[in-house]
Amino acid sequence: MKYFDKIVLLVLLIMFSANNMVLAQDKFELVNFDTEDDGKIEAAYFIAKKNKIVIFAHGAIFNKESWYFLAEEFQEKGVSVLSIDFGGYGNSVAGHTKKKLYDVLGAIAYAKEQGFKEINVVGASMGGAAVLSALSYKQTPISKVVLLAPAGGNPIESNTIDKFLIVSKKEGLYQRVKKIYAESKEPKRMKEFPGNAHAQHMFKTIHAEELKTLIMDFIISSK
Repeated sequence: MKYFDKIVLLVLLIMFSANNMVLAQDKFELVNFDTEDDGKIEAAYFIAKKNKIVIFAHGAIFNKESWYFLAEEFQEKGVSVLSIDFGGYGNSVAGHTKKKLYDVLGAIAYAKEQGFKEINVVGASMGGAAVLSALSYKQTPISKVVLLAPAGGNPIESNTIDKFLIVSKKEGLYQRVKKIYAESKEPKRMKEFPGNAHAQHMFKTIHAEELKTLIMDFIISSK
C-alpha cells in the first residue's frame, strides 16, 4: 500500500471512530443528583419512554460505563436507564456517611422526579449490597430488582417487589446469596450459573447472552 493510501485509510479510520463515539454519546446525557447524606452523584441517563426505567448499580471494580452495553439495548426496547457512578467513582462525590445506600436512594428519587411510574433496579456485588441496604433502610417505590451476587445485605421483606437473584454455583458468595434468597419474601426467583464468575464478571463468560436475555425479559415482562 502506498504512503498516501495509508494516510487516507488512517484518516478514514479516525473519522469512523469519532463518529461512533458521537453516536454512543447521543444515546444518553450525563445528569447529577444529590443524596440524603450530601453526596453528588453523576449518572448516564438513557432516555426512552417515560413509563419504565432501570437503575444500574455497579460492582466495586466497575463503573457506570460497564452497564452501557445493556443500557443501550434497554433503550432500543423503549425502556429508559439511569446508570450511576457511586460516590468516589468518576465525577461522583460521596456523602458524609460514605454509605452507598444513599446513592441508590438518590437515584430512585431522581427517577421518581422524572415522572416514572415503574422503577426497577439492577445491582451487582457491591451495588447489589447497596440496593439491599437501601431497601432495608426505607420503603421505596420499586417494581422489580435484579441482584447479581450481592456482596452482603439483608433479605428483602417487601412482598410487592418482584425479586430475581443470580449467582454462579462455585463462587465465594454462593451460600450467602442462597441465604438472602431463601429469607426474602415472595415473589422471587433465582438463577444459578455453572462456574465461579462473580457478578458482572459473568458477562465475560459463555453465559453472557443468556444472562443478558434473562435480565431484559424479567424487567420488560409484566408482573
